[in-house]
Amino acid sequence: SLQISYDQYERDDVLGDKRRTLDMNFQDRFAWGQRQDLTWGFEYRRSASRARGSFFLSFVPPAVSMQLFSSFLQDEIAILPDRLYLTVGTKLEDNHYTGFAAMPSIRVAFIPSANRTIWAAISRVDRTPAETDTSLLLNIGELPSSGGPPTLLRFMGNPHFQDEVSTAYEAGFRTAVAKRLTLDLSAYYGDYDNQQTIEPAAPFFENSPSPPHLVVPFRYANLMHGETHGLEASANWKPAARWALSTGYAFEQIHMHPAPSSQDTTSAGEAEGSSPVHSAQLRSSILLWRNVNWDTSAYFVDRLVDPTTPSYTRVDTQLWFPLGERGSLSLVGQNLVHDHHQEFTDSTGSAIPTLVKRSAYAKFTWQF
Repeated sequence: SLQISYDQYERDDVLGDKRRTLDMNFQDRFAWGQRQDLTWGFEYRRSASRARGSFFLSFVPPAVSMQLFSSFLQDEIAILPDRLYLTVGTKLEDNHYTGFAAMPSIRVAFIPSANRTIWAAISRVDRTPAETDTSLLLNIGELPSSGGPPTLLRFMGNPHFQDEVSTAYEAGFRTAVAKRLTLDLSAYYGDYDNQQTIEPAAPFFENSPSPPHLVVPFRYANLMHGETHGLEASANWKPAARWALSTGYAFEQIHMHPAPSSQDTTSAGEAEGSSPVHSAQLRSSILLWRNVNWDTSAYFVDRLVDPTTPSYTRVDTQLWFPLGERGSLSLVGQNLVHDHHQEFTDSTGSAIPTLVKRSAYAKFTWQF
C-alpha cells in the first residue's frame, strides 16, 4: 500500500507559524517460503516551517526545511510451527538534526500448549530532537536590578541536542485458567541514556532591544540517564453468558540520575514523579435484553509526586440501545464518584490545571 498526504496550516497566535508537510508511506507484506512472513516499508517526509515569533517567543532560525527518510524490515519466523516464533526487525532513520539512527528489535514467543503463551522482547527506541529542543528562544523574565544593567533570563534551544535513547526488556505470560478466565502477566525494564536536562550557559551582553542588558541563558543538554521497571497484570472473566468482566493493575518505578557535570536540580525529580506508581481498572459489560448493553468502568490512578497531583478514582457508565439496523442511543455518565478531580498539573505554571467534572449526556447515532 502507498499513501501520500499533503498538509498546510497557519497558526494565528504569538508564534504565528506556518507549516507545509508532504508525507509518503509505503508498506508491503509477503510470505517467504513456508515459515517466514516479511513486512517492509519506507517513509519520506518533507516539512517546511516559518515562525513570525516575538521578543518573548521565537525560533532561531525562524525558517527551516527538514527531510526525514526512514525504512523498516520485520521478519516473523516460525522456528517450530504453532510452537516457537522468532520476530526480528529494525527501523532505519535519517533525520535533519542528528542524522542516521538504527532501532532494532527482537521478539520470541513460545506456545507450550493451546492455552498458554510465554514471550520476551528487546527493543531500542530513539527520540529524535524537535524544533523546540534545538531552536526555541524564550525570554522567561527579568531579574530585579540592583543599580546595574537589567538582567534577562532566557531559555535557548541547543542545536547540538542529541537523540534520547532507550532500550526496553520485556517478558510476559498468558494462560487460560478456566474456560471463561484468562490471565496475563508481564514485566519490563527500561534503560535510558542521553536524557534531557536544562543547564545554565555563559551569560552575555545584548544591546538590542534597548536598553542594553545582561542575558543569563539556559539550554537543553543530554546529561541524564536512568532506568524504569514495572509489571502489569490483567484478567478477563465471563461469569455468565451475558456478562463479561476485565480487570488490570500496573506498577511502575522511575529512577533518573543526572551526570556529575549536570547543574540541573529539577529534571530528575520531574521525570520520576510524572508517572503514577500504582494504577488499576475494572470493567463490566452486561447484555441486558435484545442487544441493550450496560457498560461500567472504574479506574484508580495513584498520585503524582512532581508536579504534585492527588490520586483519584473515576467511575463511568453507559447504557446503549440499538434503534433498528442503523441507529443507536447512548446514555452516558462520567466521573460519578466525585464532583471533579484533577488529572494534570503544569510544572511551569503556564497552564491552568485540568479539572475533570461529573457529567452526563445522551448521544444519538444514525448511519446512512
